[in-house]
Amino acid sequence: MRLPHSSRLFEVLLGLACASALPALAASEDPVARAAREFLLDRATQAGLVQPEVSLKLIAGDGAPLACASAPRVEALDTRHPSRMRYAAVCPASGERAEYVVRAELSAQVVVAPGGIAARRPIAGHEVTLERRPLVGSAEVTSDPQDVIGQSARRAIRAGQVVDRKLLIEPVLVRRGSAVRIVARNGPVLVTAAGEAMEVGRAGDIVNVRNTTTGNVIRARVTGSNEVEPADMPIAPSPQSAR
Repeated sequence: MRLPHSSRLFEVLLGLACASALPALAASEDPVARAAREFLLDRATQAGLVQPEVSLKLIAGDGAPLACASAPRVEALDTRHPSRMRYAAVCPASGERAEYVVRAELSAQVVVAPGGIAARRPIAGHEVTLERRPLVGSAEVTSDPQDVIGQSARRAIRAGQVVDRKLLIEPVLVRRGSAVRIVARNGPVLVTAAGEAMEVGRAGDIVNVRNTTTGNVIRARVTGSNEVEPADMPIAPSPQSAR
Protein backbone atom coordinates (compact mmCIF):
# COMPACT_ATOMS: atom_id res chain seq x y z
CA MET A 1 0.00 0.00 0.00
CA ARG A 2 1.36 3.46 -0.87
CA LEU A 3 1.86 5.84 2.02
CA PRO A 4 0.47 9.33 1.61
CA HIS A 5 2.89 12.11 0.68
CA SER A 6 4.45 13.70 3.82
CA SER A 7 2.30 16.83 3.60
CA ARG A 8 -0.76 14.71 2.96
CA LEU A 9 0.14 12.49 5.92
CA PHE A 10 0.35 15.58 8.13
CA GLU A 11 -3.13 16.66 7.03
CA VAL A 12 -4.52 13.17 7.72
CA LEU A 13 -2.99 13.06 11.19
CA LEU A 14 -4.18 16.60 11.96
CA GLY A 15 -7.69 15.69 10.89
CA LEU A 16 -7.66 12.61 13.14
CA ALA A 17 -6.40 14.67 16.07
CA CYS A 18 -9.13 17.29 15.62
CA ALA A 19 -11.79 14.61 15.30
CA SER A 20 -10.63 12.95 18.52
CA ALA A 21 -10.85 16.30 20.37
CA LEU A 22 -14.44 17.04 19.32
CA PRO A 23 -16.21 14.65 21.75
CA ALA A 24 -14.31 16.09 24.72
CA LEU A 25 -15.17 19.64 23.66
CA ALA A 26 -18.82 18.74 23.14
CA ALA A 27 -18.91 17.03 26.52
CA SER A 28 -17.89 20.28 28.21
CA GLU A 29 -19.99 22.59 26.04
CA ASP A 30 -23.30 20.72 25.98
CA PRO A 31 -23.85 20.50 29.78
CA VAL A 32 -23.00 24.19 30.17
CA ALA A 33 -25.40 25.22 27.41
CA ARG A 34 -28.09 22.96 28.85
CA ALA A 35 -27.63 24.38 32.37
CA ALA A 36 -27.82 27.97 31.13
CA ARG A 37 -30.91 27.26 29.02
CA GLU A 38 -32.70 25.45 31.86
CA PHE A 39 -31.90 28.29 34.27
CA LEU A 40 -33.37 30.94 31.97
CA LEU A 41 -36.45 28.92 31.06
CA ASP A 42 -37.12 28.18 34.72
CA ARG A 43 -36.82 31.88 35.58
CA ALA A 44 -39.22 32.77 32.74
CA THR A 45 -41.72 30.14 33.88
CA GLN A 46 -41.64 31.42 37.45
CA ALA A 47 -42.36 34.91 36.10
CA GLY A 48 -45.45 33.55 34.30
CA LEU A 49 -44.12 34.28 30.81
CA VAL A 50 -45.75 32.44 27.90
CA GLN A 51 -43.77 30.36 25.39
CA PRO A 52 -40.27 31.38 26.52
CA GLU A 53 -37.41 30.57 24.15
CA VAL A 54 -33.65 30.80 24.63
CA SER A 55 -30.86 31.20 22.10
CA LEU A 56 -27.31 31.21 23.35
CA LYS A 57 -23.66 31.15 22.39
CA LEU A 58 -20.80 29.65 24.41
CA ILE A 59 -17.44 31.37 24.53
CA ALA A 60 -14.68 29.24 26.04
CA GLY A 61 -12.23 30.89 28.40
CA ASP A 62 -8.47 30.73 28.12
CA GLY A 63 -6.77 27.34 28.21
CA ALA A 64 -7.11 23.97 26.50
CA PRO A 65 -10.57 22.40 26.07
CA LEU A 66 -11.64 20.37 29.09
CA ALA A 67 -11.48 16.58 28.58
CA CYS A 68 -13.28 14.64 31.31
CA ALA A 69 -13.58 10.87 31.66
CA SER A 70 -17.23 11.40 32.67
CA ALA A 71 -19.77 14.18 32.34
CA PRO A 72 -18.50 17.38 33.94
CA ARG A 73 -20.20 19.13 36.84
CA VAL A 74 -21.57 22.54 35.87
CA GLU A 75 -21.31 25.49 38.24
CA ALA A 76 -23.05 28.83 37.75
CA LEU A 77 -20.63 31.65 38.53
CA ASP A 78 -22.66 34.71 37.48
CA THR A 79 -26.20 34.61 36.09
CA ARG A 80 -27.26 38.21 36.76
CA HIS A 81 -27.18 39.30 33.11
CA PRO A 82 -28.34 36.82 30.43
CA SER A 83 -26.26 38.60 27.81
CA ARG A 84 -23.10 37.73 29.73
CA MET A 85 -23.40 34.82 32.15
CA ARG A 86 -20.41 32.89 33.46
CA TYR A 87 -20.32 29.14 34.06
CA ALA A 88 -17.63 26.59 34.92
CA ALA A 89 -17.38 22.93 33.94
CA VAL A 90 -15.48 20.74 36.42
CA CYS A 91 -14.25 17.17 35.91
CA PRO A 92 -15.53 15.11 38.90
CA ALA A 93 -12.48 12.83 39.04
CA SER A 94 -9.56 15.19 38.41
CA GLY A 95 -11.04 18.49 39.55
CA GLU A 96 -9.91 20.17 36.32
CA ARG A 97 -12.12 23.07 35.34
CA ALA A 98 -12.83 25.36 32.41
CA GLU A 99 -14.81 28.58 32.49
CA TYR A 100 -17.25 29.78 29.86
CA VAL A 101 -19.08 32.97 29.04
CA VAL A 102 -22.66 32.37 27.93
CA ARG A 103 -24.27 35.06 25.79
CA ALA A 104 -27.98 34.32 25.86
CA GLU A 105 -31.14 35.94 24.60
CA LEU A 106 -34.49 35.12 26.22
CA SER A 107 -37.72 35.86 24.38
CA ALA A 108 -41.39 35.25 25.16
CA GLN A 109 -44.92 36.25 24.24
CA VAL A 110 -45.41 39.48 26.19
CA VAL A 111 -47.92 42.33 26.35
CA VAL A 112 -47.24 45.14 23.85
CA ALA A 113 -49.14 48.22 22.73
CA PRO A 114 -49.52 47.86 18.93
CA GLY A 115 -51.10 51.29 18.48
CA GLY A 116 -49.58 53.09 21.44
CA ILE A 117 -51.26 54.13 24.71
CA ALA A 118 -51.91 57.65 25.96
CA ALA A 119 -50.74 58.58 29.44
CA ARG A 120 -52.87 59.03 32.53
CA ARG A 121 -55.96 57.12 31.49
CA PRO A 122 -57.14 53.52 32.01
CA ILE A 123 -55.74 51.03 29.50
CA ALA A 124 -58.45 49.27 27.49
CA GLY A 125 -58.33 45.64 26.39
CA HIS A 126 -58.20 46.47 22.68
CA GLU A 127 -55.05 48.54 23.21
CA VAL A 128 -52.82 45.59 24.10
CA THR A 129 -51.90 42.26 22.55
CA LEU A 130 -49.29 39.50 22.87
CA GLU A 131 -46.21 39.43 20.66
CA ARG A 132 -42.89 37.61 20.85
CA ARG A 133 -40.16 39.97 21.99
CA PRO A 134 -36.63 39.62 23.36
CA LEU A 135 -36.44 40.39 27.07
CA VAL A 136 -33.75 42.96 27.66
CA GLY A 137 -32.85 45.52 30.30
CA SER A 138 -34.79 45.91 33.52
CA ALA A 139 -38.31 46.13 32.06
CA GLU A 140 -40.94 44.29 34.10
CA VAL A 141 -42.96 42.51 31.42
CA THR A 142 -45.99 40.24 31.60
CA SER A 143 -47.73 37.69 29.40
CA ASP A 144 -51.16 38.39 30.92
CA PRO A 145 -53.06 41.38 29.46
CA GLN A 146 -55.22 41.47 32.62
CA ASP A 147 -52.13 42.63 34.54
CA VAL A 148 -52.23 45.97 32.69
CA ILE A 149 -55.85 46.47 31.62
CA GLY A 150 -57.49 49.14 33.77
CA GLN A 151 -54.21 50.66 34.92
CA SER A 152 -52.70 53.89 33.60
CA ALA A 153 -49.31 54.66 32.11
CA ARG A 154 -47.25 57.37 33.81
CA ARG A 155 -46.16 58.50 30.35
CA ALA A 156 -47.28 57.69 26.82
CA ILE A 157 -46.34 54.26 25.45
CA ARG A 158 -45.20 54.28 21.84
CA ALA A 159 -46.79 52.12 19.14
CA GLY A 160 -45.27 48.65 19.22
CA GLN A 161 -43.59 49.19 22.60
CA VAL A 162 -43.52 46.50 25.29
CA VAL A 163 -45.69 47.49 28.26
CA ASP A 164 -43.39 47.92 31.25
CA ARG A 165 -45.36 47.29 34.44
CA LYS A 166 -43.00 49.51 36.43
CA LEU A 167 -44.40 52.49 34.52
CA LEU A 168 -48.04 51.69 35.35
CA ILE A 169 -50.15 53.10 38.15
CA GLU A 170 -53.75 52.72 39.26
CA PRO A 171 -55.94 55.22 37.37
CA VAL A 172 -57.43 58.25 39.13
CA LEU A 173 -61.05 57.36 39.88
CA VAL A 174 -62.01 60.42 41.90
CA ARG A 175 -60.88 63.98 41.19
CA ARG A 176 -60.95 66.98 43.48
CA GLY A 177 -64.23 68.89 43.13
CA SER A 178 -66.00 66.10 41.25
CA ALA A 179 -69.41 64.82 42.23
CA VAL A 180 -69.26 61.39 43.82
CA ARG A 181 -71.69 58.79 45.04
CA ILE A 182 -71.32 57.79 48.69
CA VAL A 183 -72.41 54.17 49.14
CA ALA A 184 -72.88 52.61 52.58
CA ARG A 185 -73.65 48.89 52.74
CA ASN A 186 -74.72 47.00 55.84
CA GLY A 187 -75.77 43.49 54.93
CA PRO A 188 -78.84 43.74 52.67
CA VAL A 189 -79.25 47.45 53.45
CA LEU A 190 -77.81 49.92 50.92
CA VAL A 191 -77.78 53.65 51.55
CA THR A 192 -76.47 56.21 49.05
CA ALA A 193 -75.81 59.92 49.24
CA ALA A 194 -74.42 62.61 47.01
CA GLY A 195 -70.99 63.98 47.81
CA GLU A 196 -68.14 66.12 46.57
CA ALA A 197 -64.56 64.84 46.50
CA MET A 198 -62.08 67.13 48.21
CA GLU A 199 -59.01 65.14 47.10
CA VAL A 200 -57.76 63.06 44.21
CA GLY A 201 -58.03 59.32 44.77
CA ARG A 202 -57.25 55.98 43.19
CA ALA A 203 -58.78 52.60 44.00
CA GLY A 204 -58.48 51.94 47.74
CA ASP A 205 -57.30 55.46 48.63
CA ILE A 206 -58.83 57.22 51.64
CA VAL A 207 -59.97 60.75 50.75
CA ASN A 208 -62.04 63.54 52.29
CA VAL A 209 -65.56 63.78 50.89
CA ARG A 210 -68.22 66.40 51.73
CA ASN A 211 -71.80 65.16 51.97
CA THR A 212 -73.59 67.72 49.83
CA THR A 213 -76.85 67.23 51.75
CA THR A 214 -75.57 67.61 55.32
CA GLY A 215 -72.35 69.49 54.68
CA ASN A 216 -70.44 67.01 56.83
CA VAL A 217 -66.96 65.95 55.73
CA ILE A 218 -66.18 62.26 56.06
CA ARG A 219 -63.21 60.03 55.35
CA ALA A 220 -64.12 57.73 52.48
CA ARG A 221 -62.50 54.88 50.58
CA VAL A 222 -62.46 55.05 46.79
CA THR A 223 -64.24 52.00 45.39
CA GLY A 224 -64.90 52.93 41.75
CA SER A 225 -65.21 55.71 39.24
CA ASN A 226 -66.69 58.64 41.24
CA GLU A 227 -67.83 56.24 43.93
CA VAL A 228 -66.73 55.99 47.57
CA GLU A 229 -67.75 54.31 50.80
CA PRO A 230 -67.25 55.44 54.40
CA ALA A 231 -63.72 54.52 55.49
CA ASP A 232 -64.97 52.87 58.70
CA MET A 233 -66.96 50.35 56.65
CA PRO A 234 -65.26 46.93 56.43
CA ILE A 235 -63.76 46.14 53.04
CA ALA A 236 -65.97 43.67 51.19
CA PRO A 237 -64.10 40.46 50.26
CA SER A 238 -63.39 39.89 46.56
CA PRO A 239 -65.12 36.94 44.85
CA GLN A 240 -61.79 35.05 44.77
CA SER A 241 -61.03 35.52 48.48
CA ALA A 242 -64.60 34.62 49.46
CA ARG A 243 -64.26 31.14 47.97
